[in-house]
Amino acid sequence: MIAKTSNETIVSLLVEMRTLLLVAGVPEKQIRIRTSKSHIETLSKAFNWLHDLYLSPEFAELKSVWALLPEKTWRRYDLFEIEGLREQELLKIAKKKVLRLWKTKRPVIFNKDKKKNEKKK
Repeated sequence: MIAKTSNETIVSLLVEMRTLLLVAGVPEKQIRIRTSKSHIETLSKAFNWLHDLYLSPEFAELKSVWALLPEKTWRRYDLFEIEGLREQELLKIAKKKVLRLWKTKRPVIFNKDKKKNEKKK
């Protein structure tokens, strides 16, 4: 078995979490890591933070609520603007919790790349 680099490990975990993070309302530009070379300590802290989020009860709650219905059904609710169902309320609560965790002490490595003008400042 070939050991993954820190970068690959973080990316694979992000790929696994991507759908639920988007459901929670995390901006797509934040569900990636910056392409610049990072120190191993930075990558290690970023992985630990992401892994803690993945193992958190809040993320588990979001996973279980999302699994109540097929994805097509969730999409239909949005398409037909159906609101107020019990599973939707549960999802809304779970989404808020995960989004709050995502915003708490998120490493800056999870974001879009800086523009060249911003790097010089």
